[in-house]
Amino acid sequence: TQSDRPPGHAAANPEASEAAGESVLRRDQQLSIGDGTLYGVMVGCGESYLQAFVLALGLGEVFAGLIATLPVMVGSLLQLISPRAIKLLHSHKRWVVTCSLIQAACFLPLMAAAFYGHMTRTTALVIASIYWGASLGTGPAWNTWLGTIIPRPLRARFFAQRSRLCQITTLFGFLAGGFSLQAGKLSGDSLDIFAILFGVACLCRTGSSLC
Repeated sequence: TQSDRPPGHAAANPEASEAAGESVLRRDQQLSIGDGTLYGVMVGCGESYLQAFVLALGLGEVFAGLIATLPVMVGSLLQLISPRAIKLLHSHKRWVVTCSLIQAACFLPLMAAAFYGHMTRTTALVIASIYWGASLGTGPAWNTWLGTIIPRPLRARFFAQRSRLCQITTLFGFLAGGFSLQAGKLSGDSLDIFAILFGVACLCRTGSSLC
């Protein structure tokens, strides 16, 4: 009963609850920023160089143009399963994490192709389509999920900071990848560099999934 509680207990509880809530919110924000930072590196050094990779494999300039457009269209159709998947999983978070892990897994066959120096056009299209389907499928679910985590008064500042870091790390990954590929081209090891870049992208997307 109220009389059994120590003096000040009732007053302390709301303060402790508020402090715990703020601690959880700070942790969620830090993890989300970590997710965005690693995602940016993945885009910069992995996704951005898929066209260059198919050219390095000798699949042709026309196909390089198709790999940049056709999988995005197919991926936009695949994202139509998102509402049903979220309903099935009973969680926006589970769907987002599942899609991000699928994205990470897409880099594994690309690493293998870079190592062996061969990949068919059909395989490349399928991998790229699955990658873009997983990428586009996370968008609406991620927006809804984060909207329940970040309070409205903090959203503008938080998402601006997160987007800025994503752009910076994307640029960093893109430049690091470009300089690495240039060095690999001069030494005749460009495919090995692609394997390394896709490995880094895979690790970064896995790390962002954990975040």
